[in-house]
Amino acid sequence: MLRLSTILSLLLLLSVRAFAADHAVILQYHHVSDDTPRSTSVTPAQFEEHLSYLKDNGFTVMALPDVIKRIRTHQALPDRTVAITFDDAYISIYREAFPLLKKHGYPFTIFVNTDAVSRGFGDALNWQQMSDMVKAGASIANHGVSHGHLVERTKGEDEQAWLNRIHKDIETAEKIISEKTGQDLQMFAWPYGETVPPLRQLIGQMGFVGFGQQSGPIGALSDFTKLPRFPMGGAYAAMDSFITKVNTLPLPVSGKMPDSSLIDENNTTPVLQLTLAGGDYQKKLLACYGLGESLKINWLDEEKTTFQIQSEKAIQPGRSRFNCTAPDQSGRRYYWYSHDWLRLTPEGKALD
Repeated sequence: MLRLSTILSLLLLLSVRAFAADHAVILQYHHVSDDTPRSTSVTPAQFEEHLSYLKDNGFTVMALPDVIKRIRTHQALPDRTVAITFDDAYISIYREAFPLLKKHGYPFTIFVNTDAVSRGFGDALNWQQMSDMVKAGASIANHGVSHGHLVERTKGEDEQAWLNRIHKDIETAEKIISEKTGQDLQMFAWPYGETVPPLRQLIGQMGFVGFGQQSGPIGALSDFTKLPRFPMGGAYAAMDSFITKVNTLPLPVSGKMPDSSLIDENNTTPVLQLTLAGGDYQKKLLACYGLGESLKINWLDEEKTTFQIQSEKAIQPGRSRFNCTAPDQSGRRYYWYSHDWLRLTPEGKALD
């Protein structure tokens, strides 16, 4: 028979292991509806299935500000921690998602583009509805004033004028959110997931944490001016895909080239170079994908810490990604990293 001290020691060890994680998965939703564009929607039935899976399989759903604080201050998180976010403040969040989230007792974050709310766009939430959700534990964060393509410059606009304009847009939205909800979280989701190094540097100087739309979990090595989130919409919200993604671990990328997502018009087949730190992943099973094809991995050193990938296809105007994954030693979970690319039109415009 086990002694009480031995039992307590085992329980303590299990507790420590359960809280030994330094990573989390952030989910990104837009519409929760049967009637909105499929590519940016999950149905209420799908959303309920997602939440039930998290509840039934031992996941910890934590408020996004708490997740960010713990990782940045090197505090342990429970393994399989998930944060739920919504972009664009659509009315279906209140009508369809909110009742289900309350039922499960799950916190969530809405990234709000304030113009749509303040001007009463037909498919947008209003401030009273958001206040109701705040009282129930929701976080309201910044998605800019007008949800524009922030990487675009207006005619004749130099870099400093452009940065000043974006600074004002983010600052104005944060002030409105603070006045309407009492929250000033300094968390900013890039509209369309689009950003470039000068803009990332700007929000870092402003004291904001930034969130993109490239896929993958977050960890201690992540860029906190552009944290990855898993978009949930259309085919990407299918249950088998959801299960894989919420169980992922961050591939430990310690360096990358280029730092920017922006495609040079003189080089539309760019090389992505990544350097990996050590970890529990099976390096020999590392695989990368992009533009609908498997990408050849070119290791640059004998230790296999740095590699390059490149597509033979030209990246077209719009947004695209290179994704790299490797199974853990058990083969049951995947390490994941995504780099997004952005190519503007010849006129310097981003595509919706």
